Amino acid sequence: MTKLNLLIIGSNFGKYHLKSSLKSKKFENISISSPNILKKRISKNVHKFKNFKFALKSTKIDMLTVVTKPNIQNNVLKFIYKEKIFPKLIFLEKPIFNSSLDIIKKFPKKSKIITNFIFAFDKKWNYLKNKINVKKSNYKFEYEWYFKQAYFKNNRQTWKTKPSKGGGLINYYLPHAIYNILNIFENIKIIKINKKKYYKNILIYLEVIFIHKGEISILKINNNSDKNLHKFKIINTKNNNSYEIHNNTKKWLSNFQIVKNNNKIIKFKKERIKNDGREEVLEKVYSKIKYFFHGKFLDSNRSLTYKTFKLINKINSKTNET
Repeated sequence: MTKLNLLIIGSNFGKYHLKSSLKSKKFENISISSPNILKKRISKNVHKFKNFKFALKSTKIDMLTVVTKPNIQNNVLKFIYKEKIFPKLIFLEKPIFNSSLDIIKKFPKKSKIITNFIFAFDKKWNYLKNKINVKKSNYKFEYEWYFKQAYFKNNRQTWKTKPSKGGGLINYYLPHAIYNILNIFENIKIIKINKKKYYKNILIYLEVIFIHKGEISILKINNNSDKNLHKFKIINTKNNNSYEIHNNTKKWLSNFQIVKNNNKIIKFKKERIKNDGREEVLEKVYSKIKYFFHGKFLDSNRSLTYKTFKLINKINSKTNET
């Protein structure tokens, strides 16, 4: 595959994308754009732009990664559509505003777009998906995710705590869980919001009840918890067999285990993982562009992205009702 030219817009979480794309060695040129980019320590081999509009109009871009606040992402997508600058490959971080999704739907098919629901790129989560066939049997699930968001440690408010800006428990964190569920249970429906809790008028806990083929399932999420747990348990209601993926550490992506029938741990080849595992997974995405931006993965990611945020809209609506 011919080496591509990459532009990354955003330099906070964008630094993960930059490190991963550099390690992948799949790009002829890599550029990064951010208003304060000249103040940051960036490799001399990376082109730097303070203005994303100038970067898009003045350089040849094959792949665009947008790692910004949702409102800035919206501005980037508007600009691309208005100026008819359509990179071949577009990699988006979430959350994504509804208005941004509407813009994406107008993009030509030649622009292949995926969203970084990062668990879907991980081999353990894919192993779980491949073991469950909801068409052949009835299943229910129990999804629990407990962690402590940075705000509840340092008391510094950012857009990530403000629902109107794309932050908050539902808009910022819940899409990950919803995407993971939809990746296996594509046709789940919400029955009700069972419980919710607030801290200083900030939603910190939510229980959502779902139904799939008559089976009741539950999701629990808490972003102000002293307990660390990310668990997705799927149970066959005919024979009670189950698979469970769980992580009870602070690591975002590494340290997951898969357990069959509550006792058998599925072993995987050990990987060299630094920090929380996100950088390594992103490196895999950039290294295997031909796989992730084509065929079944591309189609599935795009479809599930729309479904995820459609369901997030419903959850927001039902949460505000109760």
